[in-house]
Amino acid sequence: MTWLFVAKVAVSALVIVAATEVAKRSPFWGALLIALPLTSVLAMSWLYAETRDNALLTQFARDIFVLVPVSLVFFLPFWLEKKTQFGFLANMALGLVLLAAAVLGLKRFIS
Repeated sequence: MTWLFVAKVAVSALVIVAATEVAKRSPFWGALLIALPLTSVLAMSWLYAETRDNALLTQFARDIFVLVPVSLVFFLPFWLEKKTQFGFLANMALGLVLLAAAVLGLKRFIS
């Protein structure tokens, strides 16, 4: 393992841990930390630091821009939990199925 890999894991893990710790006190502020494009900023920074490839970085950013709205379908079962009362595991499974279908549909549409 290189020092850069270890740094990437440490910084990325800290962001996730910080968000979950904040969410324990206030789900809104924890969600804000995750909703901010922190993971995109980190991933784009790591990608550029390793490749210095602006074309690759630009395509990566464009793909993120297109996929973020599509990925929101994952949260739909959780949003409807008060009505459905499916519980965590069912909501997670349904969210992942919806996400997979949405991403595959988008890929088919843009290919």
